[in-house]
Amino acid sequence: MITTYKETGEKIPLMAHLVLGYPTLQESLKTAEAYVAAGVQILELQIPFSHPTADGPVITAACREAALQQHVTVADCLSAIRHLRERHPEQEMIVMSYLNRVFAYGAERFVAALETLNIRHLIVPDLPVDSALAHRIRAAATGLQLVPVLAANASDERLEKLLSGNFDFFYLMADFKITGSDFSLHPRLRTIITRIRAARPAARVGIGFGISTPEQALLAAREADLAIVGSALIRARDEGRLAEVLEGFCN
Repeated sequence: MITTYKETGEKIPLMAHLVLGYPTLQESLKTAEAYVAAGVQILELQIPFSHPTADGPVITAACREAALQQHVTVADCLSAIRHLRERHPEQEMIVMSYLNRVFAYGAERFVAALETLNIRHLIVPDLPVDSALAHRIRAAATGLQLVPVLAANASDERLEKLLSGNFDFFYLMADFKITGSDFSLHPRLRTIITRIRAARPAARVGIGFGISTPEQALLAAREADLAIVGSALIRARDEGRLAEVLEGFCN
């Protein structure tokens, strides 16, 4: 039997994900405000893309609604982030986008816009962080860092290459699944985290994919620095239970 985090007295360091523009741009801003009010450590803001290959059905549906039905643009998302930054200057925010939207907007232009908004980390799950375009992004940035997204089957050679880079945040997939799937922690994650800690002591590690309960989030946070939750929160918003679910994760 898993002891609940309320019984242990532990507070879950939560990185909470939402899709900008879902179900509308204004409603997504209300969702962001709810996350901040609940006390999430990091607000993860996804720029919608119609074919989000790493995401499961909940986030995919949200992205398609925002991108195809609401016609939310990158410029719209940057304006929304600017609004949130003005209201919450101290809130840590991470932006997530698929490569297509970054490339179409202009990689250097996109980086400059995020840095103006005091965004310090960018997740692009379909962009290898050591690729030529990633090097362009890193070269254009003065304070913005790309976030490597790693699965448990990352080879030792691949891991060593990433650890030799100047990355200060690592996103680990809990298991070989898409977002919103059943939760499990792959046994090799502990080894990967140990190696990250040894090579990059100041780097933070987040674990996401499939976390849907506070107890699962607590298990992830005990292994890493942050539990990353997305689909469960979007589903809760759709069901009118967001406040209740956030309270379960954050209080």
